[in-house]
Amino acid sequence: MEPVLTPEEMRAADEACIAAGTPGTELMDRAAHACAVTALRILGGAYGRRVVVVAGKGNNGGDGYGCARHLAQAGVRATVFMLDEPSGDAAVHLERARRSHVRIERWSREGFAREATRSDLVVDAVFGTGFRGEPEGVAREAIEAMSAQRVLAVDIPSGVNGTDGSAPGAAVDAAVTVAIQALKVGHVTPPGAFRCGRIDVADIGIPVHDARTFVPGPRDVLGVLPEIKPDTHKYEVGALGVIAGSAGMTGAAMLTATAAIRAGAGLVVLGVPSSTLEVFESGVVEAIKVPLPEAEGQLEAKAVDEMADRLQRCRALAIGPGMGRGPRAVAVVRCALDVDLPLVIDGDGLWALAEILRDEPDLLRNRPHETVLTPHGGEYAFLTGERPPADRVSAARDAALELGAVVHLKGRRAVTASREGGTWVNTSGNPGAATGGTGDVLTGIVASLLAQGCGGVASTWAGAYLHGLASDIVAARSGARSLAASDLPRALGAAFKIVGRSTPRRARLRTVLEPAR
Repeated sequence: MEPVLTPEEMRAADEACIAAGTPGTELMDRAAHACAVTALRILGGAYGRRVVVVAGKGNNGGDGYGCARHLAQAGVRATVFMLDEPSGDAAVHLERARRSHVRIERWSREGFAREATRSDLVVDAVFGTGFRGEPEGVAREAIEAMSAQRVLAVDIPSGVNGTDGSAPGAAVDAAVTVAIQALKVGHVTPPGAFRCGRIDVADIGIPVHDARTFVPGPRDVLGVLPEIKPDTHKYEVGALGVIAGSAGMTGAAMLTATAAIRAGAGLVVLGVPSSTLEVFESGVVEAIKVPLPEAEGQLEAKAVDEMADRLQRCRALAIGPGMGRGPRAVAVVRCALDVDLPLVIDGDGLWALAEILRDEPDLLRNRPHETVLTPHGGEYAFLTGERPPADRVSAARDAALELGAVVHLKGRRAVTASREGGTWVNTSGNPGAATGGTGDVLTGIVASLLAQGCGGVASTWAGAYLHGLASDIVAARSGARSLAASDLPRALGAAFKIVGRSTPRRARLRTVLEPAR
């Protein structure tokens, strides 16, 4: 699993490595070499190629000077535009570049435009991951001038905040970014994630031990999926209870149940308002349907008791999709919280939960089983009292710690957070999944994995990856604009097949993320 660091965590790891005996100039040279290797891959070789580097005064600029030197030694004609005089290790690499046939010029928009028009690649080495705020002066001028070029960004596109991915001012749009040693939060959260292009991670030998945030890949998903024994049966695979739906909102319950079945649950027991039973008899033929007490098309509190016998053989319970709001929903969710099973709560169930937590704030923390919450931004506001801030990783982590539950903050680059402080950023998926019902599909997948024994945290981040991968498969087949929620469960088989074929990556310089869509 790819670790993701904050700039402060990366700085601490860098300082510890230097204190252990590796000179800062050596680490800078390794980073520069990795950037040069990626540049040569982009260029398709060195012969006849021209590269322009735009270098700031800090360590990022030092990486740029070193990259230019390595490219010049390979036969590339390299020119560096210097925004300001560097100091420390960066100054050392400036002098090395001067001695290696690298052309060094003071920054000017006209000079850059002259060189860039006949260059094959521009290397952005203005700001690193520690940048905050908006670029000003010549830095802003340089960033704006690079906007029309094919750019390789050193560590992170200049202007992007490495802590939260924000880019309030001018920022580089890179074709490729070389992340030094590890991904940073700004690489994987919007809008910064959409400015990085393809991301290569260069391992330059800095030990990373204390990451709290990770990006899962297909191999990681495969690692948490339970083994299916040759002689297993449906209850051993894992039975799931679902309580969902209301008059006019049967589709949400249907999508949840169908996704759970496609995600591998051995059996799905679907509890719905009795007046809607006929809809489900033909809509979800594989599930066991249980008609439950209702009033005016909405489930009543005693519905949970009516499911009690069925739930005794289940391993998890999902509740909330399409259930409607109001006092009845609150009563049903309150009863469900007393069920002796792990819970996944979504949709209207989250609204009801927010009402309950006002009077019982420690309720989830004191449950004997895991509770998974899957809010979008509005539902997050119900639960916490405020909209999620720009730093979505911290937002999900804070909510999980406050509520005592696994929290999955939905949206592009969704974040799963555990109640112990770990976070996982999902990088699969595409904008086509921003349609009604896809959240209900996610609920079914996560609850299915939970019923199969994956555990609350792993079920959530693995379920999110599979959900996004299914949407990518659908988009590849028919285009993202034609994606419907009901397409996703049918693509899960292909998603599991891709995960099953995944292999580990061990290269020192490797592509870990393709351009975000």
